[in-house]
Amino acid sequence: MLTSANRRLEIAYEALKHYEIKPTLVTFLQHSENITFCVDCSDEFFLLRLHSPRTESFGKDGLNSQVINSEMLWLEALRRENLPVPLPVKNKAGDYVSKAAGMNATLLAWQEGSLLTREMESEGTAAQIGSLVGRIHAHASRWQIPAGFSRPQRDSSYFQNALISLRPAIQDGRISYSDYKSLETSLELLEEESRRIPRNIQTWGLLHGDLHRGNFLLHDGQIRIIDFSMCAFGHFAYDLATCLSNMRTTFHPIFLEQYRQFSPLPSNYERLLEGYFLASYIATFSLWISDIRAQETLIQRVSYIAREYASRFNRDERFWFR
Repeated sequence: MLTSANRRLEIAYEALKHYEIKPTLVTFLQHSENITFCVDCSDEFFLLRLHSPRTESFGKDGLNSQVINSEMLWLEALRRENLPVPLPVKNKAGDYVSKAAGMNATLLAWQEGSLLTREMESEGTAAQIGSLVGRIHAHASRWQIPAGFSRPQRDSSYFQNALISLRPAIQDGRISYSDYKSLETSLELLEEESRRIPRNIQTWGLLHGDLHRGNFLLHDGQIRIIDFSMCAFGHFAYDLATCLSNMRTTFHPIFLEQYRQFSPLPSNYERLLEGYFLASYIATFSLWISDIRAQETLIQRVSYIAREYASRFNRDERFWFR
């Protein structure tokens, strides 16, 4: 992990030498799955990413240039469909991935807009998000995956491994055994539900993989999506569940109706989406487990999600749908 602010900035400037731009100011933004910077070039802005996760729980995808390049190829394809996603920028050699101090780096055109907050939500934003996610999934269903394309899987093994990563927290008391077992049962029931659905181009494909509210922007009334760094192959319901978990339940029907205009929903989508909501939280907990700054939130949220949602799901009670 890079702990020195000066060293981070040095590597950022080293990475930018690979591109046909002239930065006047480079500002550190945050360190999560990537180290990100805002690059000011006077008349335009860019987002620079150094692919170095803050903790090991984010995985090793940032070390694999082929995996990173695949994300950029998908963004390029989505932009050709005029979808409001980040525009990937090639370096002087015509590649999407550059090297700086042994790290992988990528550059994206800056997406203007304000991060979508709960106060900004409306029927209109819910409808736009539903349409946009539907269009992205429809694109994934018909896009011809190029040779050498590689992204991780969000399958049952992934969620099981995420759950297993929580076990040390049982031993040290951060998570109760009963809450862990409740989440474990939910994953087992979700797996049973998922097996009833044929895996085909209408149900399974490339996902954004991290569609929480913080990855939506609102600009001049238009919703935009950012941060595809966790895109993966999985059940489309996973993206939908993540969207709904950050949206008022009164807006859920609007979101789903607009989504249906572009992509179908499986017949048992209500229980499936609620199950993937729980799976998405288990995945999030696995990212928090080794993050010192997230421990208080982890302790509170695991208990809340297990008792308020997983327990109801395990009794086959709906919490989003009637």
